[in-house]
Amino acid sequence: MKIVRITLFLALLALTGCGEIRTPQAADAVAACVGCHTFGEGGAMLSGPNLYGIVGETAGTRPGFGYSVAMRDSGIVWTPQTLDAFLQAPAKFMPGNRMAYFGEVDAARRASIVAYMQGGAAPAPDRNESMEQVAEGR
Repeated sequence: MKIVRITLFLALLALTGCGEIRTPQAADAVAACVGCHTFGEGGAMLSGPNLYGIVGETAGTRPGFGYSVAMRDSGIVWTPQTLDAFLQAPAKFMPGNRMAYFGEVDAARRASIVAYMQGGAAPAPDRNESMEQVAEGR
């Protein structure tokens, strides 16, 4: 049983950006995002750009990622309000963007995602302590 728990824990870390989760609520809010985006400082570009510190930046300007023309030419500055509108309906907010996400209709979930993005990502937990907690069933 311990091996199963440890395996599940390691799989969860891999799916969530290797420990970038701050709270269970934050993890739930960004669960749909972590397949394409990383949130930690210096995180990898996946099929979407790294989102660390994105609030206050102009859309489509991060070096090292191939943005759509729509995103690059939008001139939009990512604020909590613009992020909320984009996350609600990306294709409607910015026609021609390439994000493969239909949107989040739940305003509370969008607010959690935006709050997570505003706060950046906390350092990864101490993996030895986390493994012990998982193995003990905590």
